[in-house]
Amino acid sequence: MKRPGVLLISLALGPSSVVSGCFSDSGAVGGQVDPGSSSSSSSGPAVDPPVTTPTTTESTGPVTTGSLTTTSTSGAPDGDSSSETGVGSTSADSSSSGATDGSTENCGNGVLDPGEGCDDGYAGNSDVDGKCTLACQPAVCGDGLVWQGHENCDLGPNNNDDLYGGCTTQCQAGPACNDGQIQGPEECDNGSDNGTANYPDGGVPCTNVCRFNANVVFVSSKLYAGGALGGAEGADGKCQTLAKDAGFDNHLGFKAFISDTTSNPAANFVHSTIPYVLPNGVRVADNWEDFILNGPNPGIYLTEASEPLIKWDVWTGTTINGNLFADQHCQNWTSIMPADKGRTGYTYPEEGLLMQWNDDKQWVSKSTYGCAWQFRLYCVEQ
Repeated sequence: MKRPGVLLISLALGPSSVVSGCFSDSGAVGGQVDPGSSSSSSSGPAVDPPVTTPTTTESTGPVTTGSLTTTSTSGAPDGDSSSETGVGSTSADSSSSGATDGSTENCGNGVLDPGEGCDDGYAGNSDVDGKCTLACQPAVCGDGLVWQGHENCDLGPNNNDDLYGGCTTQCQAGPACNDGQIQGPEECDNGSDNGTANYPDGGVPCTNVCRFNANVVFVSSKLYAGGALGGAEGADGKCQTLAKDAGFDNHLGFKAFISDTTSNPAANFVHSTIPYVLPNGVRVADNWEDFILNGPNPGIYLTEASEPLIKWDVWTGTTINGNLFADQHCQNWTSIMPADKGRTGYTYPEEGLLMQWNDDKQWVSKSTYGCAWQFRLYCVEQ
């Protein structure tokens, strides 16, 4: 509400004397005379300035009196002053339709406001299929959003070119099962043929999780003294350690093809109905029966890391039918005394002796040695 009957009036009386105030009809300040209120530098009595009769005309613009500018706004609420007073200045509207603090509060209005990298409007901005995101920033690889038609994936700061099953720095799928390449923890990868009965000649089917539909066999990359194996159980542990270090996820399922007085393959191995394969996927037997009757053909000659080891002796202590070879097991693989002996097999036939190697099943039983000798182990997945 406007306050009636009173208007602020400012008068400039010169450089040495200025008197201002609200005047009554009598001309006294506040209706009384205050002899000590004069600001005059003279020693005579104070002289009241001429009274200017205030106007009651309403104005929405500035009222200029002397050197001061007074803005009067009608309709100001009681208790609020809507007047802004400045010296030698005029008022100006400083409002703006855009954000000025780097925020994106106007994102989606189709106007490129401060803080925005783009703005295609509410209909055009999208975190899925637009070139401008809902945050009004250009869609780019690494922003954690998958731009359909341009990116296969986007893990933001976790994009990695070497991470198996991850997303590359180009926002394309990283190494993964079913891409047709053997990588990471995979045993096999036949691409679109995974999970089907289709597989390469001489190989085996590959599952949807890139594992052979078969049991893996390998010859140990390490050498062990026969008398220091710690029995068949100790030999099993060595195979499991090698399988674990090589990245086989079923490393605890491996056993050494070796016999002692408490354990032998014929009695303690799973008689598998699925094939046996080398780590590179080459089939060596169709099942347990084929493995024992005909042997692994062409032999177990690859290590856990698929490195070839041709013509190496392997501790077995086992007959051709998978049972204990009596008196040739280094006292349960714990003695290196000269009188104690151990039976060995042979990883691969000598040149020109393939038929004999097959017929005599020399892969499992070929020679006898003292237990201080260091040879390898066959490791078979169960």
